[in-house]
Amino acid sequence: MEKGGKIQAHDAGPDIREEVMVALNARFPAMRRLFGIRKIGIFGSFARGTMHPDSDVDIEVEFEQGSETWTNFLGLAEYLEDLVGRPVDLVMRRMLEEYLSADIDEEHARKNRDRVYLSRMAAECAFLMSRKKNLDFKEFSRDETLKRAAVCSIQVIGGCAALISPEQKGATPGIPWNQLEGLRSRLSLPYFGPDWVLIWDLIDSGIPELEPRIRNLASRP
Repeated sequence: MEKGGKIQAHDAGPDIREEVMVALNARFPAMRRLFGIRKIGIFGSFARGTMHPDSDVDIEVEFEQGSETWTNFLGLAEYLEDLVGRPVDLVMRRMLEEYLSADIDEEHARKNRDRVYLSRMAAECAFLMSRKKNLDFKEFSRDETLKRAAVCSIQVIGGCAALISPEQKGATPGIPWNQLEGLRSRLSLPYFGPDWVLIWDLIDSGIPELEPRIRNLASRP
């Protein structure tokens, strides 16, 4: 660890957890002054001590009243990544309350993470199906608000699919996980924009087939 509390980028191994905690404690006064935080701590694999050398650092934060702004949140995330020398998954404490209740050991944590991601996927699938009712492609293509919402939902589905554990994916080979991961960007390129024909085809035929399977997985104990 460097002078001032910053962790060197090459640090890894069992001592990294303690060094992250020491760094957070050492920089807490500065983070409170700069970003208005009230509490900060680690969760996930770092809290359990099961992290890998290349693991992201899961950090939860609570802000003082009036300081919970997007600029403070993103600024803090950048500050933390510079501090710990590796990617940081920064999450608001209020978003974690239900999630953390099952974060007991590695196996329970993995299943709980998968359940969270599957539930998000199922919710986005259900949203797309509900908004697609009684629409054809022509009507869909004219609704700019719905089109933007659809792209967002599809990207969420793809992003969550990418985070599903290898164990869950291996247990459900019938679900096209690789294709689902591609939904993060393949149907909506930054330069050319969304391909509305393909997006409609996904909403019209792919999502109705996918939704019950994902919902069933999300509801498993």
